[in-house]
Amino acid sequence: MKVIKSGGLLISCCMLCGCLSGGVNYTRPTQANNSKSNSVVIEKSKETIWKELIPALGKEFWVINNIDKDSGLINISYNGDPEKYIDCGTIDSSVSNARGDRKYVFPASKAYEKYEAVANNNLIFVERKMTLEGRINLIVQEITTNQSQVSANSKYVVTKSFIARDVMGHSQSDTETISFNSGQGSSFKQGQTECYATGELEAAVLGLLKSK
Repeated sequence: MKVIKSGGLLISCCMLCGCLSGGVNYTRPTQANNSKSNSVVIEKSKETIWKELIPALGKEFWVINNIDKDSGLINISYNGDPEKYIDCGTIDSSVSNARGDRKYVFPASKAYEKYEAVANNNLIFVERKMTLEGRINLIVQEITTNQSQVSANSKYVVTKSFIARDVMGHSQSDTETISFNSGQGSSFKQGQTECYATGELEAAVLGLLKSK
């Protein structure tokens, strides 16, 4: 994995907090080494799977948006913590001043992180948020009278936002959204962050059938 240096956040500040040093490292994700399949064959009829799947989805955290039994389509969505379902690499920030040494290491897909960073020789206080909206099309197709295939195709909509403040009280904020499909990824323009699907979102849905 390649590690790149990030200059951090561009906020002007004229005050240094003691003998200040540190920096931010960003480690890119291992680019969707995703061997998880987004389809599964079940030894049951389409009708049986349909009767089991709809109630199972309703009991979990999925929101059912649309159902078309004739075509075998179920559209569902997930909104929330992205950490389990996407890989955005790792952020490593270190700060050293009169208050001592601090180090922050966390997944860049983490839903919320509050940390310090050094940017342009200034101490910066950062609040960073990541959210995921997963939109999933489930397709149930009959292979034989007692065998069916269920496929899960997802669109990932990922939003990254932050607010950063310096010791003088100046602040800067930004919000950016990217999108990509199952097995793919994309990059934010700000901050060099890359995100890729892990396949866990599709696996969570298909796992409802495997457990039956």
